[in-house]
Amino acid sequence: MKLTTTVIGSYPYARLAPADAIKRAVTDQVEAGIDVISDGQVRADMVALFVKGIPGFDLQGRKYNVVSKITPPAAPISLDDLLEAKKSVTGQAKLKGIITGPTTIANCSIIQGSCPYHPHQMPEGSRSMVVDENLVMDIARALAEEARFLSNEGFDIIQIDEPFFSMPDVDVDLGNRALKIISANIGFSALHVCGDITGVMDKLMDAPVDMVAVEGGHAASVDWLTKEKVDAKGKKICWGAVTVNTNNVEQIDEIKARIQVGVDKVGAENLWVSPDCGMRVRKPDAAKLKLQRMAAAARAVAKSCG
Repeated sequence: MKLTTTVIGSYPYARLAPADAIKRAVTDQVEAGIDVISDGQVRADMVALFVKGIPGFDLQGRKYNVVSKITPPAAPISLDDLLEAKKSVTGQAKLKGIITGPTTIANCSIIQGSCPYHPHQMPEGSRSMVVDENLVMDIARALAEEARFLSNEGFDIIQIDEPFFSMPDVDVDLGNRALKIISANIGFSALHVCGDITGVMDKLMDAPVDMVAVEGGHAASVDWLTKEKVDAKGKKICWGAVTVNTNNVEQIDEIKARIQVGVDKVGAENLWVSPDCGMRVRKPDAAKLKLQRMAAAARAVAKSCG
């Protein structure tokens, strides 16, 4: 029995030159014993990484301005960093692609008067902005082309990050329709949503993806989430078992206990293991040790499962 370990994406070293940062991020993950790793997403924040390459956006620092109709990119956006990362991958580690999702990018965007989309609106009583459906779907079509570029280069595991799915009143149904456009070009697709997902976990289980990645502490409190439910949906669950909001590193036994909760709840055969979210702001030594202990804990739990 084996529990696959992975990362959510971002990693320290962003202040280094990109090639050096990618190499160190990959080396840390491989040496920690992680099975499915990332390039570290070291070049920019998760939205800027993709906005800079999508026609229709004008990136000005941290302002993601929509200035014209969003169209698919003519060239891949994140492929160069993945190919750079591939140079440092050794052993059995596998590299995955990561794409920031259309709902998250749309909610972070600033609509300029010259573009064909309605400005974001905040209806009375709503706790989140309402974004133009056409904007979300056009971004999805652009990201579907990015997924196709990565898949064609052999990156058959691709994660789509949608942190806004856990925000109050965000239209997850629209987000899932947008995801379907992207996941059609992916061999094994994963949806990552951080934060408190208890109110939307049912919609996440209906997302058109192969795996749903969430924080285990929140998933554990969803009573209806069982092995039978996961089996019926035909999905894997990536169980966040390591905190990312502190440089304090959990002991292996503590991480084992968190993983065991996931195994008991949804079945070892349905489970991957990861940190709760990305670790970009953590100290490199703390980030690597968290991954080392997580990998050791996952191996120990897997062994006990037979």
